[in-house]
Amino acid sequence: MPTTAEDQIAELTAWLAASSRNDVSPCGDPIKRGPFAEIVGIGLDDPAPDLTAEIALGCLPLLTPADVPAPAFAEAQGQAVVMDRAAHVIWKAGAAKARPEGFPAVAVVGLEAGQTMRDACAAAGVDPDADRAVIGLPLYAILPGVALKLRPMLPVR
Repeated sequence: MPTTAEDQIAELTAWLAASSRNDVSPCGDPIKRGPFAEIVGIGLDDPAPDLTAEIALGCLPLLTPADVPAPAFAEAQGQAVVMDRAAHVIWKAGAAKARPEGFPAVAVVGLEAGQTMRDACAAAGVDPDADRAVIGLPLYAILPGVALKLRPMLPVR
């Protein structure tokens, strides 16, 4: 039987897939969309991987200590910029605590350079061993100005 955290990761995966679907413009033209974000599994005590190249492509990696398939990073064609998508994930996670509507009430923490998920959770006051999914935003790999704007929005407990 899956844990709450596993259910939340599955729900987040479904939400990301729905947010990554191609669309049609009002004139009937196809709008091709790349992935909204990619879930990246890392060990609780492993330093976060270098994701600078992926973010430079417009990818939004969401780190988690859950066991997930390896991401197939692809250009985020047709998606909003990384800052807007990251802010949207933060907002949806916070709003889901009061009114879950397809997005799970996951905890969201920011990761700095060389920090492990366990360290980021401890700094944010989030228990990584609780039965709740934890998502880490790799602030260290995002442009400094963007990371500066995202830090005050974190953590989502």
